[in-house]
Amino acid sequence: MKLISAKFQNFRLLRDLRLDFSTSNDKKLTVIRASNESGKTTILTALQWALYGDNALPNRGRGHRLFPIDWDVPDGRAIPISVQVDFEKPASELNRNQTSRYCLIRSVEETTEGLRQNSKVELFELTETGSAPIPPPLEAQISRLLLPLHLREVFFTDGDRALSFIESENNNTQVKNAIQSLLGLDVIESALDHLKKTLAGLNRDSKNIGSDTEITAIVTELEEIDQKIERLENERDDAKLQFDAVNQSLTEIDKDLEVALVNGDQEELNRELQKAEAELKRIRNQEEKLVSEHSQLFRKPPLFRDLLAPVLKKSFEKLDKLRDQGKLPRTTIPVLAERLTDVTCICGESLDRHSEDGKRRRAHIEQLISESQKSDEFQKCLTDLYYGSLALKPIETNDAQHWIAEYKRNAIRRDELETRRGELEKALAALEVQLENIGDIDIQELRAAKQDYIAQRDSLNHIRIEHERELERLKERQRSLSATRNNLISKRRRGKGILARLDTTRDIDQILKNSYNRITNEELQKVSRLMNTLFLEMIGADAEQNAIIHKAEISDKFDILVYGPNERALNPDRDLNGASRRALTIAFILALTKVSEVAAPNVIDTPLGMMDGFVKRSVLKTAIQESSQLILFLTRSEIKDCEDIISDKAGRIITITNSAHYPNILVNDPHINEPQALRCPCQGLGECDMCKRRTDAEVEVQPAP
Repeated sequence: MKLISAKFQNFRLLRDLRLDFSTSNDKKLTVIRASNESGKTTILTALQWALYGDNALPNRGRGHRLFPIDWDVPDGRAIPISVQVDFEKPASELNRNQTSRYCLIRSVEETTEGLRQNSKVELFELTETGSAPIPPPLEAQISRLLLPLHLREVFFTDGDRALSFIESENNNTQVKNAIQSLLGLDVIESALDHLKKTLAGLNRDSKNIGSDTEITAIVTELEEIDQKIERLENERDDAKLQFDAVNQSLTEIDKDLEVALVNGDQEELNRELQKAEAELKRIRNQEEKLVSEHSQLFRKPPLFRDLLAPVLKKSFEKLDKLRDQGKLPRTTIPVLAERLTDVTCICGESLDRHSEDGKRRRAHIEQLISESQKSDEFQKCLTDLYYGSLALKPIETNDAQHWIAEYKRNAIRRDELETRRGELEKALAALEVQLENIGDIDIQELRAAKQDYIAQRDSLNHIRIEHERELERLKERQRSLSATRNNLISKRRRGKGILARLDTTRDIDQILKNSYNRITNEELQKVSRLMNTLFLEMIGADAEQNAIIHKAEISDKFDILVYGPNERALNPDRDLNGASRRALTIAFILALTKVSEVAAPNVIDTPLGMMDGFVKRSVLKTAIQESSQLILFLTRSEIKDCEDIISDKAGRIITITNSAHYPNILVNDPHINEPQALRCPCQGLGECDMCKRRTDAEVEVQPAP
């Protein structure tokens, strides 16, 4: 199948647009050059709607407007919308040189409120004498002429959506559907299901041969065995799929663990963080204590004593002299008064009041007390000064006991603590960065999950082994019962016909299974090998990716896998850059199309996005070489560095311009009131008055409202 042309009327931005596609075998490429918001995706959607109906629209058409609401149209008016696609297809699979041409027109009316009515599809065969309408049922005829609906995204896609083949969690289902359909596996599966029902019917017929209860019992048991085998095979296959999924999850967890452990063990880092925070708190408490002690140093006597030492030295010399003379402290009066309370003087003489000598001595002491009291005020002051100043009296100390030494020790300790605090704060910051880099990855949770997956894997493997053993036992019993049944049936007159039909059905069943296995094992491997060749060729000069990508393949489970050094599996989502992911997807589509020998257009929107340099040029060259018809929607940035290839290989180069881009982007006024996709009259990759654009220096960035 090849697209010849397409005409769009009132389909969103495509008010009145016609495109002609290159059908040349020498120049298979058609380039539709358009900037962002110029209708590239709309054209892709419109083509699919024309060919496949509402099922090809986003959300199957529910809530998806076909007519732009910003056009000036009276409320309630029904707007006619239509897309016409002319295409050609080989007249027969045996003779691809002869082609038949068709015209498909899909139309509908949509009101300004979004209601659709009068939906219609028409199909014509184009001949030299005109066009002949093809009678209903048209959808069945269209389905016969076109590719199946579930292959739509293989041949009509955009660069981002195409990545679903390798990025989706269920990518193997999408890949499997595409491969099965293009390689004819779905037809074989349908035939095998039909044969299974046929065999069940023949087994039921064999019960009705005569009145042989033994045959009836055997056939009944065989039916039960068939049901058990089918159930066990489904359970085994399901266990195998789960086993593979768990294995894949284990691989992913191992990768996550590897990455996480490179950044650090979150639990260990948290322990280190808590330890550092506790140490930092202790250091800060010590700093606060030292600050308080520093302040107290200025209130302690050693400071005053050391500061006043030169002056106090002379004063204490005089006070010490008075002390040595016995004048300080003043103790005479108290001592003499104390003696008067006793009967004996300190000298041992009697102070008895009743003896003459005692009276005389007592009177003498009282006289001494009286004389001493005359100078008591002065002596009292000296005594108080003496005792009060003892705290300031210079004492014999070593250097370490001086105030300045104590101050120095405090300052040194504070400096040490400040240095240690700075180190801890830096360590804490580094730990926080490490934890942030790890993100929410919990290594202990990963390890626990890994153990759970291992347990699941072992359990599923056990189930699979047990089912295999039970299936082998049932199949052995089935073979034995079948031989006995066939022997009994062959002895009956009607039985020979049924037995022949059973043998024929089983032979066909075996042929189909062998074909299925051959296609799966051989054709699938061809797709896989070609995909790998194309992919590695596309990224061959990408130094960054070439260092880690060694091979790509499609597994027997229909998974697209990528391997690095030492057969290490790579995750396409994380281990491949955007350019390589797109290249891998395009390589798969091209390889599948080539091996299946399906002649169909590859229509791709922005396939070269995220690419530059050799990879972009290589992908473009490979796509042109491997496609039977290639239609690319490219922006100017995608075309950059590929102008020579496009100019040499493109049979058609069409430029589409959005009238709404005037005056910010377009230089000249197209004189169109509503936004509309316009086809420029310019040829090749040049510019005309309609599509002439302002340079980057001329474009003014409008401030945000």
